[in-house]
Amino acid sequence: MTPRSDAGRRSLTSWILNKGLRIVVFHPDDSDGARLTEHLKRMGFDVQAFWPPLDDLPGKVDLVFRALLLDAQEPQDGWLGPDAPPLISIINYESPIFIDQAMRMGSDAILTTPIRATGLLSTIVSALQHARQSRQQTERIAKLEQKLRGVRHLGEAKTILMRMHDIDENEAYERLRAQAMAKRVTVDDICHSIIQANEVFLPGPGGGRRGGGPG
Repeated sequence: MTPRSDAGRRSLTSWILNKGLRIVVFHPDDSDGARLTEHLKRMGFDVQAFWPPLDDLPGKVDLVFRALLLDAQEPQDGWLGPDAPPLISIINYESPIFIDQAMRMGSDAILTTPIRATGLLSTIVSALQHARQSRQQTERIAKLEQKLRGVRHLGEAKTILMRMHDIDENEAYERLRAQAMAKRVTVDDICHSIIQANEVFLPGPGGGRRGGGPG
């Protein structure tokens, strides 16, 4: 069940509270760290706390809280990256140094100390919503890029067939489509094969053909 499919029946906040999120807290063992862990457990979340931060997350994690310390080096946690779970950075005060550091880490929200129960749930909801929207945007961009590559491959393959067989664009496309259906692959796969085959027979640096002609 996903937040999107469940949103029609319940709010995102209700979904989060009922899901029992798996949360990792990277925070020094002090009053703020203990308070944060306690509040999260009271909300019904499965919480694990560590300090110093681990290079790898302990299994599947839905959300990470990560403390940023003024005297610490720039975080280089091994789990950070495009596939990392949503991240909430914890800072002592709203210093530009802390805020910029959190943004470079890809934080989805920022929480300031001292830790309070008030505002914690709204911060979690906002972070998960931001992470979901960012992920959806990344997926849309990837699909658009793939579609553009397909359009470019199609145009190039049609041009090759039109030149080789002296046919028009419609006939070239029909041949591509027929080949795709016969081989049970996509049109883009056929286009890619034709483009690769054509490159094999392009004139080499010396003006000759590599591997002979298409025959």
